[in-house]
Amino acid sequence: MILNPIKLFLGLLLVTNHATAQQQFNPEKVSKDSVSISSTSIKGTFTYSKKEFEQILELHPEISQYPPLHPDLAYNKNYIGFIDETGKDVYYTIYAYLLKEKNKGRNFKRLRKELIEAFLKINYIHAYYKRGGSGFSHQKPRIAAFVEYSLYQKSQNKNLKHSRFEIMKEEFLNELKTNMNQGILKLKNMPNYAKERKILEIGLEIKSLDKLIKTSYILEEVKLFEDKYYNYNLADLLW
Repeated sequence: MILNPIKLFLGLLLVTNHATAQQQFNPEKVSKDSVSISSTSIKGTFTYSKKEFEQILELHPEISQYPPLHPDLAYNKNYIGFIDETGKDVYYTIYAYLLKEKNKGRNFKRLRKELIEAFLKINYIHAYYKRGGSGFSHQKPRIAAFVEYSLYQKSQNKNLKHSRFEIMKEEFLNELKTNMNQGILKLKNMPNYAKERKILEIGLEIKSLDKLIKTSYILEEVKLFEDKYYNYNLADLLW
């Protein structure tokens, strides 16, 4: 029996509408007959019967493999039952849940929160720049999986520190801002006052991102995330 991930994810969205901000980082609850999963990158939880969850693990050994595959590699290896974009969101949420159980390193609770906030901010900035799109919405639940894999990698390596951290961060943020500003100024169908407003708003969001990037580790992970998933020509918008 292959489960319907769309039905399960709709349950997540229903719960999300009633979730509070405090629920975002609540621990998962496992009862005798069910498994309730709290996403760490969107607000809400969803629940499987224990039998349903065991069936997922049986059909998808790669999702709980340890050492883990990157979530993109795991999904591409076996996406049966999770074929569409919503199903992919569910897959990544389960992946994050399982790997989080193994990511118990020192300060990981704090780092998890900080990475998620920084990744979500990058996603929001690009969504605002591109005037939205479903891809940015689907990215939000998947961020939890990317963060857990980043934390796993950190657990395998020494702490990353750079004496030029502040300079490197400033260079990254300035390049991001410059590229976006250039793209906005090239728009032919947007009046100048709207361009100025959009440039101002993006500048404010990048200032917020600056505050979220607190360490060399977070900077490097943000740069990798931004380059991997938002690697389009920022200065060439067609709308």
